[in-house]
Amino acid sequence: MRTRRRALAIGMSGLAGLALVAFAFQAQRPRAAAPSLATAAVLQDGNFTFDPDTMVGYYDGPAQPIFFSHRRHAGEFEIQCLYCHSNADKSPVAMVPAVQECLGCHRVVKAASTEIQRLRGFEQNGEPIPWERIYNLSDFVQFNHGRHVQAEVECQECHGEVENTDVLYRWAPLTMGWCLECHRQPSEDLEKLARAAVNDEEFGEDDRESHSLYPKSIDSWYGITKGPIDCAACHY
Repeated sequence: MRTRRRALAIGMSGLAGLALVAFAFQAQRPRAAAPSLATAAVLQDGNFTFDPDTMVGYYDGPAQPIFFSHRRHAGEFEIQCLYCHSNADKSPVAMVPAVQECLGCHRVVKAASTEIQRLRGFEQNGEPIPWERIYNLSDFVQFNHGRHVQAEVECQECHGEVENTDVLYRWAPLTMGWCLECHRQPSEDLEKLARAAVNDEEFGEDDRESHSLYPKSIDSWYGITKGPIDCAACHY
């Protein structure tokens, strides 16, 4: 009886050890496109091979429901960002492509490929593409995408060289310090600099706030820096 219990204990210990090894292996696996998507990528383009060591972003980007290469679309074909991310220059949120947006081209282009067939499946089922979100801010942080585009902030400044990236990943840390590093840069907006000069003439040093508070007329930093650096600019 003791021998049987001892054998059972040893067996349970072995299973626990195997489970730990399997868990560790899973934790170390890169988050990237699934093998089935890799095969589809080769089928779509004979010159595009799925090699993790040559695909930019493979070891950093999450797996998406459909394999999509920004390097192929934004780089090689030079498709403008706003074509797929509509209203990114007007809306606080940059929209992700809908099924119909993709099929606007792919009803004809590569229509027989595995990935486009998967795309057609979402259309037939009346389902949106469940894109895996890459950039996500906390609820207490407000970010207006359109305001930055209108201020002529290049997409690459926050998203990296997506035109050279196969599997998109979060390029920027999105920390408060990282954002402020950009906002604190000297302003190049001549209109704002002129407004700042007027404020200096109309309001004395004692009448203006040195710690950057609204209204703009008494904000001693307004127009001097590239972007606002007061708390209310992003936390409201």
